[in-house]
Amino acid sequence: MQVESSVTRSRIACALATLFFVLVTGIGVLGQTQQSNQQSGQIQQVPDQVEATISQAQQTYLEGIEAFNKKDFGTAKRKFDDALDQILSARLNSSDTRLDSYYRKLVDNISNLQIEAAIAKADSFGIQIYTPTPGDELAQVTDTELNSLGETGLKVSNKDFAFKATLAPPVYQFITYFTQGSGRQTMLIGLQRAGKYRSLAERVFKEEGVPTDLIWLAQVESLWSNTALSYAAARGMWQFVPGTGARFGLAQTAWVDERSDPEKSTRAAARYLKYLADYFNGDWLLAMAAYNCGEGRVGSVIRQSKVTDYWSLRSMNLLPQETRNYVPAILAAIAIAKNPKQYGFNIAPEAPQEFVVQTVKTQTSLSALAQKLKMPLSSLLALNPELQRGVTPPGAYNVRIPKHNGSEYITVNAVKTGDNRPTVTPDSEVPPKQ
Repeated sequence: MQVESSVTRSRIACALATLFFVLVTGIGVLGQTQQSNQQSGQIQQVPDQVEATISQAQQTYLEGIEAFNKKDFGTAKRKFDDALDQILSARLNSSDTRLDSYYRKLVDNISNLQIEAAIAKADSFGIQIYTPTPGDELAQVTDTELNSLGETGLKVSNKDFAFKATLAPPVYQFITYFTQGSGRQTMLIGLQRAGKYRSLAERVFKEEGVPTDLIWLAQVESLWSNTALSYAAARGMWQFVPGTGARFGLAQTAWVDERSDPEKSTRAAARYLKYLADYFNGDWLLAMAAYNCGEGRVGSVIRQSKVTDYWSLRSMNLLPQETRNYVPAILAAIAIAKNPKQYGFNIAPEAPQEFVVQTVKTQTSLSALAQKLKMPLSSLLALNPELQRGVTPPGAYNVRIPKHNGSEYITVNAVKTGDNRPTVTPDSEVPPKQ
């Protein structure tokens, strides 16, 4: 459970050096400018709010480093999360590039420390590792690249979709991108991984009154990964940022982040899409665009331009590049997912997850529970990705347990850190997905 001291010191030194470089080259220059202005008799400017925010986040981050050095991984993770949240909150209300630069470096440095903690088996720091998302890559695809790919020879009909969808050349270009271009590998991974959650997503979307074709947002958002985390701190299969996740009922505490809970996040995504479709008078293309960049952004563009058609907004360059790519990429993914062999994907999807739900009566370590179940910790974590620190929250909690040998329930005793041995009792069975 110990981190090798020399490796830790080295990596922490690198992390601190990177962050201090940002502060010195960015914030430091601003501070010197303000000081110079004051000395030269100029009117003192209003304090730089961005500088203050970064300084506050930096202090919180350093407190996390101090806790990390003391092997207090629980406190370290809370401090790091707080630092990220401080910058993210500011980024939602500001386009200042200093926030983006600092935030990305902060995510990279904390990610390195998370890897250290995982290697050291420090469950309390947080098992999950920051992973890139397809959305981050999609934002970099330019019109020039798409035009160079050309359109696929296979034609897609509007009738191929479970919702009203007008098509345009970018859809066919993205089909080529996913079948013959650099996006082929991500499409392959997504088609395989979707097998775990497709039945769940289709059931939930149907229950919420959302076209089931739209489950393929998860392909473009995360490649169906519950642990995906974008540079903008959007987390989980459906890539909720903290504010929108909370808005649609996803709890985010020191112990649990329901943005990574497969079923709860899927239901939240369906409800958000339904809300957006209602907001834009039943237009699912605009709803998808707003899912990516926010209904406020899309609504503002529509009010200013008096244009209500997605493809027109796209051709007028009134939407962010990622959003311009987002909608045609989803339509392309839907078309491919409906006929994967036709598009050259002869693969077998992963099997659906099969599990039972049991209740632990008090806070329980997943590591200890995995030992009692005689199963890999990674398998237990995969079923409970919302647990951010390798333990259940204080009090009773429903844990997903894999089925073993076709048995209806598993009777186990979970071990809490310490001497207490709380009983795990069956709660409800989740039927296997077909």
